[in-house]
Amino acid sequence: MTARIQDVLDGESSALPTPNPSDDEPDVGTGVRVASTILGGALLWFGVRRRTWPGTVAALAGGWLLHRSIPGRSPLPSVFGRGGSRGEGDEEPVETDVERTVTVGADADELYERWQDPEQLAQVMGHFADVDPVDEDRLHWTVHGPFGRDMEWKTRFVERQPGELLRWESMENATVPNEGSIRLRSAPGDQGTEVTLHLRFDPPGGKVGNAAMKFSGFVPAVLAKKALRRFKSLVETGEIPTLEGNPSARGRGDTV
Repeated sequence: MTARIQDVLDGESSALPTPNPSDDEPDVGTGVRVASTILGGALLWFGVRRRTWPGTVAALAGGWLLHRSIPGRSPLPSVFGRGGSRGEGDEEPVETDVERTVTVGADADELYERWQDPEQLAQVMGHFADVDPVDEDRLHWTVHGPFGRDMEWKTRFVERQPGELLRWESMENATVPNEGSIRLRSAPGDQGTEVTLHLRFDPPGGKVGNAAMKFSGFVPAVLAKKALRRFKSLVETGEIPTLEGNPSARGRGDTV
């Protein structure tokens, strides 16, 4: 834990944005910078003592404020609603409602059955979460976040249209409320099935919660893209690709 905190203080953690000083980004006075350092340290201390999503948000926000208090950076970036200009994407909010589509070389009925199979779903979502069945309609999700924090919730299937639609939503008291669906339809030219994955997350904490999602690698657009790529590979080759970042791994018809 000490090493992890030191990484944050040094600005070396992959969970934090890379410094990108700009002539257009104003520096601030020493007093504001000291206040930012104190507040950041307090939030970090508070967050690492609590194994909850609010604790994770606080720890990440504190680490970010400490990072921003480095000379040459504005400690009050726009994600908190004031100060500094927006750098090249480092305060861009995470898109929390996303939809991606991929074409898979199999019929819709087979894909529907595969998607609701807990064992195969666990493989498809393995890059993001541990997925364990609770019963026929419910699944337990565990996402391993920064600072040793696990984010957990249960989902239940709320709509089933065999061969066409499978929809789920998080249950009460979810750490990060969310919902998702899979829609299936025949691809043009009898080239398989178009699989559309929709994900929507509602992180607590407003802009700070949104920033915490980004800095912890919890980016819905990326999650959806990788899940569909893994699903396509699992169906068509029987295995999950080990080099997901390799562009050559993208199959024909992949529109994610």
